[in-house]
Amino acid sequence: MRIASSSCAVTRAELRASGRRRSGMMAVVPAGLLSGCLFGGGAELRDNRFEDAHVGYAVGLPGDGWQRVRVATANGAWFDEQNGAALLVNSHCEGVRDAPLEGLALELMIGTTERAVQEQRVLPFDGREALEMVTTGKLDGVERQRALFVLKKDGCVYDIVYDAPPATFATGLPAYRRVRDGMVVGPRRDRR
Repeated sequence: MRIASSSCAVTRAELRASGRRRSGMMAVVPAGLLSGCLFGGGAELRDNRFEDAHVGYAVGLPGDGWQRVRVATANGAWFDEQNGAALLVNSHCEGVRDAPLEGLALELMIGTTERAVQEQRVLPFDGREALEMVTTGKLDGVERQRALFVLKKDGCVYDIVYDAPPATFATGLPAYRRVRDGMVVGPRRDRR
């Protein structure tokens, strides 16, 4: 079956082969696959807010040069065609285990080879700790670089993934930081 938008068509098999999922987050999204493509999904980011039965949160917007795209396995996503970069945000509450933040972040690298953590730091966030990593790895033999942000709050996990070729990675970091720095997580809705 093909999923089509006005500018591209991708088979579900191609989409599955492009990456692995972690509770709804596509861990690996080749930027070329996102170029102008829209994929169907359930609840999604509207403007800069996401709401479903479990959570409500907002993120900053990446700014000029980033095109909003829909990806079935993320709450929100943007693509920067000029730099071959993608930004994804996601949350999930189902099946969240008591795993350390580092383990959750490394799950976002599933599907890549020759992985290496370049930087790692703990950030204070809303009275909790969040983890941010910068990693490198290869996807189908092609080098990629990522900034990963992972937060656990009220039994839910929130992810931000910025993925780009190493040559253009620094160019998109300000957009990633705008998305991250604009994140505001509300209380869990299904536990009120």
